[in-house]
Amino acid sequence: MHLLAEDGAFGAWDCVCHKGARSTVSEGEHPRVHISVTLAGVFHARSSRGEVLSSPGLLLLGNATDGYAYRHVDDGGDRSVVFDYAESFLDEVSGSLGVRLRETRAFGRAAIPASTASADAVVLTQRALCTGEPEAVREAALTVAAVALTEDRGGVHSVMAPTSAQARRVAKTLRYVEAHSADDCSLNTLAEHAGLSSFHFLRVFRAMTGQTPRQFVIATRLRMAAMSLRATRAPITEVALEAGFGDLSHFTTSFARAFGVSPRAYRKRHGRGGD
Repeated sequence: MHLLAEDGAFGAWDCVCHKGARSTVSEGEHPRVHISVTLAGVFHARSSRGEVLSSPGLLLLGNATDGYAYRHVDDGGDRSVVFDYAESFLDEVSGSLGVRLRETRAFGRAAIPASTASADAVVLTQRALCTGEPEAVREAALTVAAVALTEDRGGVHSVMAPTSAQARRVAKTLRYVEAHSADDCSLNTLAEHAGLSSFHFLRVFRAMTGQTPRQFVIATRLRMAAMSLRATRAPITEVALEAGFGDLSHFTTSFARAFGVSPRAYRKRHGRGGD
């Protein structure tokens, strides 16, 4: 298991397993509420709520202090991103959704099967794993928790259309990012600026803009960097840092994905000379 992110609210691990059908059963107990997003492979899971054959796209649910047993029915291994959550974190998510937590704070199902309802959460988890960015991991953790809480209760919750007041809060945030894109634009910072909880802000922002806050921030930073590459001779490292990217490799990868060429090639094609 490789740690992706961890704070007091949640933890996330990349779990790669190479065990096969002849391997022993893995048994244990979840210390906190636990959701495992299966990305590849197949394995059998058993808990107090039943048994399930986990496959890509499935969300495996685990309650705090709940025992589990995992075994493989074939060879080839598997890979999952495993999230565990503090009660306060789930309170925030459930409160924003209008979902009522059980008194035992327990899931009633063993898993949420792969479906259109869970697809977006799985995609965000895969992207978080690929980038390793803390903000991407946090957005995935929030979205996975929301899907699990909603689908565990039959897929019905009280999500309302954004109000005019919420629309103004999102507009305020968009203007803030435009003016401060190189500064701290983490999910928590933007949610605080909007006066909303992190999950409520994420949900409203996506409903109003069609993308997550992180996606908007990255797009804004890339746009600023592209303009700088066109207009200045500043070193590419400096361009990346001034746009808000703390890591040159991340900047180069994100830029190439968005524009189809590397920053250096982009400058050569459109700018005022290389560095």
